[in-house]
Amino acid sequence: MSGKVYEEEHTVKYYEGDTLGRMSLPMLINNLIHVSETQSSVLGVDDAFVKSRGLSWIILQYGIEIKRMPRITEKVRIQTQAMSYNKLFCYRDFNVRDEAGEEIVTVHSTFALMDLEKRKMVRVPQEVIAPYESEFTKRLIRTPQPEKVNEEKLAAKTYRVRYLDIDQNKHVNNSKYFEWALDALGYDFLATHELMSMNIKFEKEVQYGEQVQSEYSLRKMEEGQVLSAHRIVTEGKTNCELSAVWKALEE
Repeated sequence: MSGKVYEEEHTVKYYEGDTLGRMSLPMLINNLIHVSETQSSVLGVDDAFVKSRGLSWIILQYGIEIKRMPRITEKVRIQTQAMSYNKLFCYRDFNVRDEAGEEIVTVHSTFALMDLEKRKMVRVPQEVIAPYESEFTKRLIRTPQPEKVNEEKLAAKTYRVRYLDIDQNKHVNNSKYFEWALDALGYDFLATHELMSMNIKFEKEVQYGEQVQSEYSLRKMEEGQVLSAHRIVTEGKTNCELSAVWKALEE
């Protein structure tokens, strides 16, 4: 049986939107995480509780499906549910509904717990997971891998990790990976295309002061869609991979 459901209403702020009035993906992700953190606080297992055990939640993967992005000033309901867990991984779903109750965004996510001192994943302790009432399963959920960058069609843009990119876990906040990947596509592409889906997998932490290469390639698909494959790299090591499917905006 799946775990407890928690939801909040959110009005999309002006600063959360892009030049076309759509809520940006990094802002959407930040709001989803905020709702999950609020649920944890309500259940008595907030960030302070987890850190008192020398642990911190980390995000390993998102699978995102988008009918449309919320728009500036629009009221939406963000719902989350801890679905299941095994020894190492926890699976949490999110959905966003408009005022008519239509589901416009769905997100499947995989979380784990990291030992803050050793910087390694650890088994999920019962005192942390029990309040969510999610189902324990021995089965690992096999999530699809992002499509690989085409090395022959690769383009790249360089970024430097800034102080404000770092969160309290002393590494780059995961929303920054979305910013690096999307920004590399450029204004002309982003202003003429709409995101339909994304699969993103986080591999290694990025630290303050490092130089990041945001690499990508584009491939045309059937029915006029475009697939973008991305790779975030530091010092020759892959930190994150993602792929996204886009459709052209109607003129």
